[in-house]
Parts: sequence; C-alpha cells; structure tokens
Amino acid sequence: MGKRHTNQKWQTLIEQSESSSLSTLAFCKLNELDPSTFYAQRQQLKKVDVSQGVVREEVVEKTTKYQAQIASANMTLLVNDVELSIPQGTVA
Repeated sequence: MGKRHTNQKWQTLIEQSESSSLSTLAFCKLNELDPSTFYAQRQQLKKVDVSQGVVREEVVEKTTKYQAQIASANMTLLVNDVELSIPQGTVA
C-alpha cells in the first residue's frame, strides 16, 4: 500500500509538479506516487479551492503549427498498350 499524505502535502506536491519541467507521469515516478491517485487528489483539491472561493488561474500560451501536403495522384490503369488515367477527386 502506498504512503498516505495530508491535503497540505498533496497541495505541496501538486505545486511542485506544476513548477517543475517534468511531465506529470515523470514527476509521479520520481516521487513514488501513483499517477491515478495524483490526478484524483489534484482534481479534489481544485474542487475544494473553488468551494472556498479560491480560484487559481493560469494563462498558458500554446502555438500549434500545421502543415498540410496534399498529394495530387491520379489512378492509372494500364492494360497492354492502353493507359487510362483518372484524376483524384473524380466522382464515381
């Protein structure tokens, strides 16, 4: 059975996790914590904060770049010396 921590200890662990550069899973492994218990405690403490009127807000800026490459391939049927080429997107 794993260690039992107080809410204050969980709060400290969650704050340490958020300020570290580790992923949550890596942080849990390093601190010998069960990830599912960590997630559950974090969610529970957020509910407690909200019910007590304490709301933590964090602004996270994410930039995602997408690059699409569309191939323009034709379907080609070659029988003997006869070639039939149908462009992509042709309705059946």
